[in-house]
Amino acid sequence: MHLLPGGPSLPVEPLCGGRAWPLGEEPEFCPNPACRFHDRLMAADYQWYVRFGRFTTRARGAIQRFRCTACGKTCSTQTFSIHYWTHTTNDLAWLLGYLGTCSGMRQAARIAGVTHRVLHNRCRRLARNALMLMDCVLGQLTLGEDLAFDGFESFTRSQYHPNNITHLTGSDSQFIYAAVHTLFRRKGAMRKAQRRTRALIDAVWHPPTTVGADTAELLTDLAQPIDAACHRAAASGTRFTLHSDRHPAYPRAIGSVATLAARLADGSLHHQRTSSRAARSVANPLFSVNYVDRQLRSGMAEYVRETIRQSREVNSQMERMAIFMAVHNFATPHRIDGRARVSDALTHAAVAGVAGPSLDWALSRMLTHRHLYTHTTTGHGWIRRIWLHQYDNPPAVRLKAGELIARSVVLPASRMPRYLMA
Repeated sequence: MHLLPGGPSLPVEPLCGGRAWPLGEEPEFCPNPACRFHDRLMAADYQWYVRFGRFTTRARGAIQRFRCTACGKTCSTQTFSIHYWTHTTNDLAWLLGYLGTCSGMRQAARIAGVTHRVLHNRCRRLARNALMLMDCVLGQLTLGEDLAFDGFESFTRSQYHPNNITHLTGSDSQFIYAAVHTLFRRKGAMRKAQRRTRALIDAVWHPPTTVGADTAELLTDLAQPIDAACHRAAASGTRFTLHSDRHPAYPRAIGSVATLAARLADGSLHHQRTSSRAARSVANPLFSVNYVDRQLRSGMAEYVRETIRQSREVNSQMERMAIFMAVHNFATPHRIDGRARVSDALTHAAVAGVAGPSLDWALSRMLTHRHLYTHTTTGHGWIRRIWLHQYDNPPAVRLKAGELIARSVVLPASRMPRYLMA
């Protein structure tokens, strides 16, 4: 199923393991995480709710309310909509496609005729649905290809806060399986004034993690499907290969994951390291990550070199990365051949062999329904960090005095709307 340009529009929404209801007429589950009917499968088999009156809104007219008979929690038909807690219904299909056109957020907001805050809010909703897509994929993943991983370097807020987005990509399909963000100190040649500025920042802030630690977390999340792929490769007399460049942190990161260290020891897993200076052609083992890097540079405004539209907040940056992953994996043709109509072209997901009922279910809801973090199944750390805004941001520093500035564009997780963090 293709997300672009129009997005899915199903008249009846199927529920996993239960009956189907017309969209927007009945509740799917109890929104209370502590209630036993918060589980979709259990809620589908019981009449767990009663009607509890109606209320009227100027934006959407009459809305039906419900009450859970088990815990007393109330909800409405809007509770399960991606437009929950909004006063306007925006064109999310347009936004999903437009975010990959190298346009800045404020420029996109002007074209859409809404404020920047409205567009940012809708991006956060799309990002969580994109993360649910990836959770469905990774929850039933069977790897049929080798993997490559590397870091894409950019910066957040200023070039004194460079970052490294490490992503794990299929060698044949260029399907992005996971991504994690790491901040570090500015490096490279600097003038004396720039070194003084960096010293002022270093006096009040240090990067919270390292590339090696975040790469190890990424590999830990994918350790189980990689382990299964290693066993299949060993049974067929081959080896499963992880490709990377010669970054010194990568061998340590692989060795720190017990499952992968055991596969390295028995020879079913091979870590192939390739120079980052090698020609970036199709024959390069790192072609898949180089290809994704190019797509980020060409499609995302904040990653254009020497950009004036840089990201200002790490969690928002990674939310847009999640949206990019969804569009790249499920809507972008694996190869561009000049055709104007690409509805029948193979996507990166199709080449990777990623399919299943739960994925189709999540795709059909990408632009219509609201997902909750409590319904994710994999428990992957990279998904949790984006969804729950767990990334630390570099502080704003008053450079002349070397002091932290209290005011910042950063919105801490404690101040995020509860309906996004549930």
